[in-house]
Amino acid sequence: SNRKLFLNHQLSDRENIEIIPYQMVWNDQFLKAKSDLANALGDLYAQIEHIGSTAVEGLSSKNRIDIQIGVQEINEQTCLDINQRLSCLGLDNAFLSSDHLPPGENNKEEWEKIYLKGYSKEWDFQANIHIRKIGAKNYEYALLFRDFLRVNEEARLLYERFKKTLASYIDNDRDAYCDIKDPVCDLIMMQARVWKSLTQK
Repeated sequence: SNRKLFLNHQLSDRENIEIIPYQMVWNDQFLKAKSDLANALGDLYAQIEHIGSTAVEGLSSKNRIDIQIGVQEINEQTCLDINQRLSCLGLDNAFLSSDHLPPGENNKEEWEKIYLKGYSKEWDFQANIHIRKIGAKNYEYALLFRDFLRVNEEARLLYERFKKTLASYIDNDRDAYCDIKDPVCDLIMMQARVWKSLTQK
């Protein structure tokens, strides 16, 4: 079944976006991916974190594990090194990319990343792998967003309702889904930063 999933991954990108209830297995899937990625990358990585909705217990999500890998630099050489190390897992090649810039952000370097589709012959699940520079704004954004949703039930429920409603209108247009969702995430982050300032003095 792993092989079938791996071979048909292009088709899955055209499937309708479906938001499903939280699954306990998501954490196990992350731990499997983390172990495999850590073994393959060796000294190339500094941190591997479970991010996104599947990292928030009780939050409905797309059935894909979001993973953040922290590295020292984002550049072409890092990308090449990562592809060489991860070839043993049969993953698609990673490529240089960037996250959306929230309002008021002008330094694009803080939002650069290496992106990798997590379809592996070793895994019976799918992942989105975001490789970001340790301490960069996009790296910290992902962690704060996750941590805030873990502790704030109201924000979690509102975000879940928004995603379900959006998915019901979008069908299979993943670019549109992300473009519409990004500003809502930025709104949540406004409150997350307030929460951080009050709790981490």
